[in-house]
Amino acid sequence: MKRILKFIDDRFEEVIGTVVLGVVVTLVFLGVVLRLVFTSGLPWQEELSRFGFVFVCYLGASYGMKSDDHIRITFVADALPKRARKILRFLTDIVWIGFNVFVVIVSIDYYMRQKDFLGLSGILKIPLHYVFLTIPVGFALLTLRLIQQYIRKLIKPRGAADNGQAGQAQTEL
Repeated sequence: MKRILKFIDDRFEEVIGTVVLGVVVTLVFLGVVLRLVFTSGLPWQEELSRFGFVFVCYLGASYGMKSDDHIRITFVADALPKRARKILRFLTDIVWIGFNVFVVIVSIDYYMRQKDFLGLSGILKIPLHYVFLTIPVGFALLTLRLIQQYIRKLIKPRGAADNGQAGQAQTEL
């Protein structure tokens, strides 16, 4: 069980995102080929690829947070001393967490009010409330990964390896 949890923690976004993105790319390619060669397409292909793309976007945001690859504007932080840079990073991340929690709360409220009225998707008949659920789940996962970064930095023993990120001033906490 511990190995499964470690795999989910280490690779969840990467594996699921890669599989879903592969399906999306394959479906879009198939749709293009069918339209160009046979002048017709699969009616469900576009809808499924759209839903998959939305899912991959939110999963990719979480993966970017986990690997600390989100774009940051650092020209102000780079001009500060190391301690001030860490404080600024912490404060901006607190604001980011606050924004994410706000989005989760608002999107869950919207989801709860609209889930009975959204209906089904046009072709696949997927309940649309599942598609709208990707927003709070994606932002919650993004927030979890951001908090997880801080927890790992706090419990990491001094002098431990930094996974190759030691040279990046903007990634320091």
